[in-house]
Formats: sequence, structure tokens, C-alpha cells
Amino acid sequence: MKKERILSVPGSINLRELGGYPTKDGQVIRWKKLLRSGDMSRLTIRATWQLARYGLAYDIDLRSPFEHEMAPDQIPKSTSYLSYPVYPLGDGEHSDLPIEGHETDQKEDFLHPYEMMVMNKHAQLAFRMLFATLLQNEQPDKSVLFHCAAGKDRTGVAGFLVLSALGVDYTLIKRDYLLTNLVYETSDQHELRKKLQNDNLAAFINDLNSSFNVQGASLDAARQVIIKNYGSIQEYLVKAMQLSAADLADLRRLYLQKN
Repeated sequence: MKKERILSVPGSINLRELGGYPTKDGQVIRWKKLLRSGDMSRLTIRATWQLARYGLAYDIDLRSPFEHEMAPDQIPKSTSYLSYPVYPLGDGEHSDLPIEGHETDQKEDFLHPYEMMVMNKHAQLAFRMLFATLLQNEQPDKSVLFHCAAGKDRTGVAGFLVLSALGVDYTLIKRDYLLTNLVYETSDQHELRKKLQNDNLAAFINDLNSSFNVQGASLDAARQVIIKNYGSIQEYLVKAMQLSAADLADLRRLYLQKN
């Protein structure tokens, strides 16, 4: 597969590359290192072969175990599947999260679901485990994919946190988040891929979807509640995600390169 923002993988839903995005310090995210997606249960045999060739090392499922049971991921045999559900587990459900992290805060009172995703202790554990896996992905030719059902909400918040840790500007992070709308509203995915190849997305997105400002408010809510409670995104990464300065440096070493 060539370098494209939206990957052409049979049976995939909203499967996208995060490679090529610039950071505030002049670097760019490496290609074939970070992928985000929606449902992975409909991938064809050809698709799994493509992803194996693409170097997919880890498939991180942010859905509930029940969602996975109803629609299990179809991935290459060489790919490690990891269940890191963002929402608290139901009775009898099991995941790959540490046992001690399954308890839910009892005093939470967040009006917006995106606020819950960044403030709830269980959700924070899921995202911490995502970062832990990213740090394990040491081989240069191996990639990590994270996904939920639509590749928008849980995946969107995960993408926001990962791109923030890598030093991508929030305007660009929000633009990537809003690409999901284009994916679902555009019938000709091949034509959409062509239009996205130059990464000059700002005017294109604004022209195609007048509802973006409203839908983008969801991600704004997550960002604002973090800043309100932690002071900055950086402090959130350190305190809630428990990423040390060395961890953040390692993430940037693994996933960034000079422009």
C-alpha cells in the first residue's frame, strides 16, 4: 500500500494513517507507524494480507468485550490483539487491562461523554495502556492500530491524546478528528483519497461540511475539561497518563522523524 491518509483495505471502515502530520517543532509523524480505524470485523482475507505487509504489530480494541464478541476483529495472525475498553466493564466481562483498573469513579458528574472519556479513571487506564503499547513498539517497520466501532469517538479521543503527546498542533488534531465526517459522507472513497494526498485539508473540510464546528465541539469539550482540571494537556499526559519526560522523548523518537 502507498502512503495515503485513508487506506484502501477491503472491508475496512474509516481506516486511516496518522503518518505525515507535522509537529510544532518541525518534525513529522512517520508513515506505517500509527493507524486509527473503525470496525475491524469485516476485513477480507486480502485485507489481512495487506495489513501484514504493512507491518501491523498491535491491534488495540477500545470497544467493550461484548462489542468484540459480537463483531470480532479480523487481523493477521502475526498481529497481537489487545482489549483496552474505554468504557467500564459489564458484569462478567474481561479485558487486557490490569484488574485493579476496572473500578469506576462513583463521584463523577460530567455533562459530556467526551469529558468522561478523559476524566474517568477506567478510561484513563485504557489510554495509559495504549501509550504503554506504543512505547513497546520499538521496531521501525512495525505499526500500531487503535480502533472502536465507528472510529470517531473513542478513537477520536485516543487520537487526540496520542497526537498531543507527539507535539501536533490542536488545530491539525481537530482536523484529523473531523475527517471521519468526510469518510462517512463521501460515497467515492477513491476520489476522497486523491483529494487528501496533499494534506491541504483546511479549506476542503470547511467547504464540504457546514456541521463541523458543532461536531468538533465534542473534542473541544475533552480538551477544555483537561485544561480546567490539570492546567494543560502536558500536565494531563504526565499526571493522568503517567508519562515521564523519558517516555515522551521515547514516543517522539519512535514515531517522529525530521521533515
